[in-house]
Amino acid sequence: MDKDNSFSNMTNSSYPVLGYRFKITFNGIGNNESYPFQSVSMISLSNKSVLISNGGDNTREYKLPTINKYKDVKLVRGLMTNNVSLLKWFENLGIDYDGRLKTVIVVIELMNTDENNELKTIEKWSLYDCFPTSFVLGEFNSQKSEIVLETITLAYSKYERESAVG
Repeated sequence: MDKDNSFSNMTNSSYPVLGYRFKITFNGIGNNESYPFQSVSMISLSNKSVLISNGGDNTREYKLPTINKYKDVKLVRGLMTNNVSLLKWFENLGIDYDGRLKTVIVVIELMNTDENNELKTIEKWSLYDCFPTSFVLGEFNSQKSEIVLETITLAYSKYERESAVG
């Protein structure tokens, strides 16, 4: 198979990035290891604008940007009971035993395979000052054989994006 046409050579900018291989690390909770999640959504940045009148010119207004706003990120995963410290942080909405808010850096890494079929990080988002604002445990239903889902919503103050492919 020609190396330029191989499916695993997806770091080429002419292909869209596939979003099904990723890992999430909570730096500051437990052992700083990555955890499996079913989905990550809502990473977003926006700002509003304010209208400024042009002094003396009644025919024109200028729009200037205001502060940046970050929408809360939503994480969904199957119920996991193997990391008690992370689960307690979720369920206590980031409040520690002393009654203080504990914020962490959450790192989301999008992965892809290289030419040797090894997983490599191609994009990374670091979310700063994260804390949970919502924790929802999914439905228990004796008539369905489904995985119990946890949905966690995290607030953050900013993010930085880093691309490994340039």
